[in-house]
Amino acid sequence: MKLARWLRARLPRNEPATPSRMLEEQDQFILYELKRINETIRYEKLGATPLGDADAAQTRSSFDFQWSDMHTGVAMSDDRAFMESVPSLVCEMTDLPREWFAGKRVVDVGCGAGRYSYGLLSLGASVTACDQSPAALARTRELCRPFGERLSTREINLLEWKDEEGFDLAFCFGVVHHTGNTYLAIRNVTRKVKPGGRVFLMVYGFPENGDDFAEVNGYEALRQELRALSFDERKDILTKKFGENLAHGWFDAVSPRVNDLLTFDEIRALLGRLGFHRVKRTKPHRNHHLVADRLAAS
Repeated sequence: MKLARWLRARLPRNEPATPSRMLEEQDQFILYELKRINETIRYEKLGATPLGDADAAQTRSSFDFQWSDMHTGVAMSDDRAFMESVPSLVCEMTDLPREWFAGKRVVDVGCGAGRYSYGLLSLGASVTACDQSPAALARTRELCRPFGERLSTREINLLEWKDEEGFDLAFCFGVVHHTGNTYLAIRNVTRKVKPGGRVFLMVYGFPENGDDFAEVNGYEALRQELRALSFDERKDILTKKFGENLAHGWFDAVSPRVNDLLTFDEIRALLGRLGFHRVKRTKPHRNHHLVADRLAAS
């Protein structure tokens, strides 16, 4: 992909994965983190809205713009090959066979434009698609119109949606790390799963090796470059730099200000405290694709 090639191009040509390079990338990562911490402290000394709240609001607005104005391209609903693969991707990520889904109740938390809701519906599930973005929910309803009443939609703020529900599966792809309170977001997702049910989460991973640190630093460098620009200006620059088919993916990666990075061990420990077991990763990837089962009622 162009994204990966661009990130690799940040490094000197043919540089091996040496301890020295690892340290360089770690140092750059630490500098970005210190800059973020210093900015937060300075901002909050103004006595205005805490920077964390402002960044969370910016992130919500970024996604609403994205689903309204940047909903086409690679791995989007107009990518026919990708959409044909979505049911198989859902089975792979959730570690469930196709026949499991028929008649099941599934909540898609942070549905975006509805790609995975479409896949879940294609497998026979009844789906409640939830998002904070009205534009996302409108896209989802249009995409999933052929499935009729098996789809319902709901506008939510995940950090405030603390209701206990009884879904067989809670599916949440790439959402909790953008909320500004990742642990609370995960807790609220798990509250939707009935005893004996399953949760699927895709969560941004904390870097573990030189390539990981280089990738994260690449995103942060571009994020800083675009930081002061409007969403429309960011869209124009990313489209010129990477083309219309890839602009959406880049906007998704670098426009939102809130991008928490978690380790697998801390997610596993949190899920254990929330009453889940059999936590396991379902895809080999820097970001965590994982499932866990809620303990059955005794």
